[in-house]
Amino acid sequence: MNKGMKKHVMRAAACFVTGSMLAGSSSMAAFAAGTNLVGVSTTVNVKEAAAEDTQKTEETESTTEGTASEENTESAEAAQDSSLIGTVAVAQPGDETFFNIRANADANSDVVGYLYENNCATILGEEGDWYYIQSGNCTGYVAKYLMTTGADAAAVVEQAATPVAQVNAEALMVRSEPSEDADVVDTVTADQIVYLEEDLGGWAKISTGSTEGYVSADYVSYASYLPQGETHEEAEARIAEEEAAYQAWLDEQERLYQEQLAAEQAEWEAQNQAWIEYLQSQSDYADQAQAAADQAAADQAYAEQVAADAQVALDEAYSTGDADAIANAEAYAQQTAADAQTAANQTQTAQNEAAAADQTVYDTVAGAGIDTSEVTNTTDSSSSSLRQQIVDYALQFVGNPYVYGGTSLTNGTDCSGFTQSVLGNFGINISRTAGAQSQGGKPVDLSQLEPGDLLFYSGSGDYGIGHVSMYIGNGQVVHASSSTTGIIVSDVNYRTPTSASDYIG
Repeated sequence: MNKGMKKHVMRAAACFVTGSMLAGSSSMAAFAAGTNLVGVSTTVNVKEAAAEDTQKTEETESTTEGTASEENTESAEAAQDSSLIGTVAVAQPGDETFFNIRANADANSDVVGYLYENNCATILGEEGDWYYIQSGNCTGYVAKYLMTTGADAAAVVEQAATPVAQVNAEALMVRSEPSEDADVVDTVTADQIVYLEEDLGGWAKISTGSTEGYVSADYVSYASYLPQGETHEEAEARIAEEEAAYQAWLDEQERLYQEQLAAEQAEWEAQNQAWIEYLQSQSDYADQAQAAADQAAADQAYAEQVAADAQVALDEAYSTGDADAIANAEAYAQQTAADAQTAANQTQTAQNEAAAADQTVYDTVAGAGIDTSEVTNTTDSSSSSLRQQIVDYALQFVGNPYVYGGTSLTNGTDCSGFTQSVLGNFGINISRTAGAQSQGGKPVDLSQLEPGDLLFYSGSGDYGIGHVSMYIGNGQVVHASSSTTGIIVSDVNYRTPTSASDYIG
């Protein structure tokens, strides 16, 4: 059974079809309200009733032989029309989803309600090509051709109606199995309508919408459900409720999206911060290693100078012929030469360590997905394209601070100040704010980005833009992110960009 229909059953007015349905063209269905499908009897004695009506008609005809044939025809038509009163018809709007219930038997009269496909209505009267009907809380006129009657209506009921059951006891226990010994899982009360899942003879498998179980068939009446129409006011209230629910759903989706976006942003910022801190630690270590190598080289130069001076002193001692002076000079020269060699060895070790530390920094950057050639400033290289020069120039400011309203690439800048200053270094002048920058340049398809293109992200700024970054290739961007992270490199989709512009050409 359709679960969406189940929910609707409990809220809407409905026709409940009860009794038996005869096969073929004589099929019938009696409704709980005591009305019948149009043109179909509601009792199993339909044939006897029809025969009785025929007999009465023949008796009437025998006593009115002198009546004009026109009057006989009118009487027959009136009898046929009166047989429709109190019967139930089913709405069949054809290619449309609904049709109007009008205040009068006139297509130009006011709309007082609506019937939807397979809605049922009780015929209260007829006027020309119109039925006067009641469906739910709405009373009015509908075009006859839009309503299905008789056996056709019974066929619609059989195919489209939802099986239900009505409780006939004050309180009826719902059990977990079709047995009086089974556990009680729920209780239903008098006149309550439940969904009939299966007729098991002495037991009925039912559903209340929240609970499924079994009840004794002796205490329920089976029926079939068709919904009824609604008044114009009811339709307006329903539509308003649905729109409010949809807007609430949209608001909730937006809240969840913003929540997820904030979490992703926080995660990216944390990852970038950790990467920056690690890179900074490696860079600091490389700087320290290089400083140690420089100091070792200075110490080596000093030791070599001392050794050279000792050799000069030894040569002078040899010229004097003084044995003691020569012995002392030789000892000193040997010692200073040894010290110079030690200093040279230490310099070599320090230089190796500095080179290794420097390589670690480059390896770390490369491991983050950035080409190591992009880390060094190669703006003077004639072989680099303008785009690559711009990207290389921008990357050398990674790690510098973010300052709202700033434009200094070294002392602090915000996102649009960063892109403005980087491009301005190459004689490319752009607007100051991210929103204004999004309106300039040449629009770029997000699938055709090139290094140096600017990417824009939605926000509360002008033109609905709140942030801007610069694409650097390899699926990454460089941008002044926040006061916490400063200028960083991020994945191009760390946030979903809304547009991109090319100011380079």
